[in-house]
Amino acid sequence: MDLDLSNGVQLELSFMNKPAIRKKLVSIAWVLGVLLIIDIFPQTTLVFLGLVVLCGLYDFLRNGLYDRTTIKKYFIGSGRNTWLLAPFNTLFDVLSKPNRHIYKMHDLPPAWREDLQQVIDNAMAHKDEIIEYLDARMAEKKRGMLFFQWYGRPIETTLDIASLKEKLPYVKTIGVSVFNENRSTSFHFGPLRLMYRVLYNMAPAPHHEGVYIQVGKHKHYWHDDPLFIFDDTLMHASFNKNDAKRYCLFIDIVRPSLLPFVLRGLIAGFAGVVFTLRRFFYKNWKLIQ
Repeated sequence: MDLDLSNGVQLELSFMNKPAIRKKLVSIAWVLGVLLIIDIFPQTTLVFLGLVVLCGLYDFLRNGLYDRTTIKKYFIGSGRNTWLLAPFNTLFDVLSKPNRHIYKMHDLPPAWREDLQQVIDNAMAHKDEIIEYLDARMAEKKRGMLFFQWYGRPIETTLDIASLKEKLPYVKTIGVSVFNENRSTSFHFGPLRLMYRVLYNMAPAPHHEGVYIQVGKHKHYWHDDPLFIFDDTLMHASFNKNDAKRYCLFIDIVRPSLLPFVLRGLIAGFAGVVFTLRRFFYKNWKLIQ
């Protein structure tokens, strides 16, 4: 007797596509992976895990939020990779100038300001073109991202704006993020503190209390200032509780340091390892090309 298994396969695939199930499976795989490494390299791993615990505690306390939700998100939720990388991020803190968490343009060294302003000016010169391009490809998607560069490497796009693919010493990622109407992100953490995140609101922001980004306890409203610079390894989320799209330049700059060439080398090395995995970092976004 022939059996039609198509429905069973469909049910299985549907089961696997549920976000809650996927998150649990990722968490289980993460724990099993750590246990496997401990089994293979017990002494080295235990020393590293000790550093992870100590540096992770320091890293967690930087957020200024000590409630149960933040603890859960950092140690077993979206921040677990940031926790695992805490020893490296602590080293980057030692190599860099003191971390202010949130920056204004005048807080950056002159060379950093020059590169950043050049990117903003070049992008705003093509603002209408970029927005039209994004609108034509967003449809009903929640959030979209168009990259011109990622970690210093150019990204092939149909919208070819040469000035946004130009290599600059202190700017490593250039893109544009778009939020559809009434869309937001959940609170999350960036993985590495080699760079700082720069967002620049490209379209005039309405005076609306529901259009903002929150980093730790701090809320930045886009109607107050189109520019926002921050350490994205802190817990943050973006909100667009408004009946209009929100378009932001999405830029990563090298963290100001007494040894910027060291950080630039580390960024290049990191990009070489994970460049092909960038879709994983933005799995909740529609990557537009």
